[in-house]
Amino acid sequence: MSFDSLALRIVTQELRESLIGGTIRHIEQANAHTLSFKIGRVTETHWLTLSAHSVHARAHLIQKPPPGQKQSYLADFLTTHLRRGTITDIEQLGWDRILKITVQPVSDEPIQPSPKAIIVEIMGKHSNIILIDATDDRILESLKRIDETMSRHREILPGETYTLPPQQAKVDPLTLDAAAFTELFDGQTDVSWRQLFNKIDGFSPTLAKEVVARTAETELWDAYQQVIAYFDPKHASPQLLTDGDEPIAASSLSLQQFPNAVSQAFNTMNSALAAYYDAITLRENIVSERGTLTQALTKQKNLLQRKAKALHSDLDRAEKAEDYRIQGELILANLHAITRGQEQVELQNYYSPELEKLSIPLNPEQSPSENAQTYFKKYTKAKRGRSRIQQLISDLDADQETLELYVSKLASADTLEALQKLRAAFVQNGYLKSPQRGKQKQEVSEGPFRRYTSTNGFQMYVGKNSQSNDLLLRQIAKPSDMWLHAKQIHGSHVIIRNPENRPDIPMPTLLQAAQLAAYYSKAHHASNVPVDYTWARYVVKRKGNVAGYVHYTREKTLYVEPAVPSSKK
Repeated sequence: MSFDSLALRIVTQELRESLIGGTIRHIEQANAHTLSFKIGRVTETHWLTLSAHSVHARAHLIQKPPPGQKQSYLADFLTTHLRRGTITDIEQLGWDRILKITVQPVSDEPIQPSPKAIIVEIMGKHSNIILIDATDDRILESLKRIDETMSRHREILPGETYTLPPQQAKVDPLTLDAAAFTELFDGQTDVSWRQLFNKIDGFSPTLAKEVVARTAETELWDAYQQVIAYFDPKHASPQLLTDGDEPIAASSLSLQQFPNAVSQAFNTMNSALAAYYDAITLRENIVSERGTLTQALTKQKNLLQRKAKALHSDLDRAEKAEDYRIQGELILANLHAITRGQEQVELQNYYSPELEKLSIPLNPEQSPSENAQTYFKKYTKAKRGRSRIQQLISDLDADQETLELYVSKLASADTLEALQKLRAAFVQNGYLKSPQRGKQKQEVSEGPFRRYTSTNGFQMYVGKNSQSNDLLLRQIAKPSDMWLHAKQIHGSHVIIRNPENRPDIPMPTLLQAAQLAAYYSKAHHASNVPVDYTWARYVVKRKGNVAGYVHYTREKTLYVEPAVPSSKK
């Protein structure tokens, strides 16, 4: 339910009781469309929020303002003109959703400034906050400036005279009697909510629909009178209506059009509206945060897919290593049949069961032996590249598994706090940019693990905390990977990736990984630290939900000095 004329009527009365005679102590701009006023009286202080949001424009008291942005020009301008000013009047202009707050500023000068007025127009996308000189209605400034190219009805510009928006020909709801009401609708008994909305001033769609909803139990005129009774602030019954976690409306009366809604009563309309818009803001923040995180995951997923496609293409080319070896071997076996200057030779392929002829390109400027050596060099390079590409594909698989884990976590996150925790993890993983600078930014961009490359070309992953250790073991490590941890000492888990399922890990790599486990442990200042290592298949998570705690068997122990390799991914 939007902030309608009835809500403003009751809020205006409550604001008069709370704010008239109060002094404006501070003004700040909460966001692009909202201003917060700190207003003090002798024994109490209030915060008034004025919003020209295109959907949630409103004016009411709040407990405390949202975190402010950098002080804006408008906030400074209002402070200059309203500083230490006293609120002398608050009124709703007719049945429009327009609030006028008159302020008498004070000055240290002998001549006192003229009274000013804050005009809050609550009109959907045309909402605005305007400061005028109350003596001649001259516009001093506004949140949104409207010139003749934007509106043919009126301009909202400094120096122009403020005029009300074009008025519609509607009937005052409080002057209607039964006869006039019947005549207004030509004696119809089946009146739609749109007819009520279009002909009666101060009626919002929600109020018009409420009259129609109540005709299920009474006559139209009686239903109308029931609703109109709440236009008297003394009869107001402020409440927040919700459907589960979804806010439906802040209303001054019970809304029978929502029979399944849960109602929460409030002492004032201001507090009911504050609760409603807090709930709306929370819901929108959740939707916005979820959208941001979903977009980040989609972007990361597409990136990994492109990397996977490129790596597999590289692997296909690297798979030709064996072809290069065979071509070199065949050239060596047929040196007598090849002469320098040939660009191609056809030789019988002894390595194929069919013994078919194989056409082999040659460099005519090289001797047959040099051509053979060229193919052996290609073989060695391709074989070395194949091993590296397989390591990269293994790393990519780990990244994709991490991504799928966060896809699942995002699907189950149903609170703003849970989404904000995921955002922090996304920043740490590099899915989102960090607002931090310098060294801290460099640290979080490395992802959930520290990654190093051993002298033998193996990838080594190091957990950053207990949650990272848990993720490393549960989601990333394969049975054939090697796991290391400082013996009976708190510290990080270390995994040596083994995508080729080799039966052993070279000792230089084991020593480097052990040094990492020692370095990222509580014993990193010691000179000789015991580090256990075993295959990941022999490491299991302990029962319970404590992250990072494991049980392992078939371990061996190395004694190393803590150190970090110079090669870091």
